[in-house]
Amino acid sequence: MGIDCLKCINSACCKLVIEVDKEEYDSSVKSVKKHLVKRTDEFIKRFPKLESKINHFDEMYKDNFATLEKSDDGLCVLLDRKTMLCSVYEDRPKCCKDYTTNRCSKIRECIN
Repeated sequence: MGIDCLKCINSACCKLVIEVDKEEYDSSVKSVKKHLVKRTDEFIKRFPKLESKINHFDEMYKDNFATLEKSDDGLCVLLDRKTMLCSVYEDRPKCCKDYTTNRCSKIRECIN
C-alpha cells in the first residue's frame, strides 16, 4: 500500500527530523547534499577550539552524520510548496524512501 502524498492534509512526514549516516551523506547527489547539515560542523561552530579534532567527531557522528534542513515553516526544504511533492523524489534520503503509510497515520494521530 503506497502513500498518496497529494491527499496528505498536514505533510506529517515532511516535518520529521531527517538524519543520514556518513555513507549516505557521501553518496548524496548535489541537490540533496547542499541541504544536509553535518553534525560536526554544528559542533565546531559551538566549540571552535576543537576544530583540530574534526576527524574524531566525524567518526563519532558516522551513524547520524547529517540532518536535512527545514524551512522557516518547519517543512522539509525539498518539499515543493506548490505541488506538495518532493522536489528530489528519485534522490530523496533513505529514511524518506523507507517511510510507510503506517508511520504516516501514526504521526498524523500524534500531531493532530
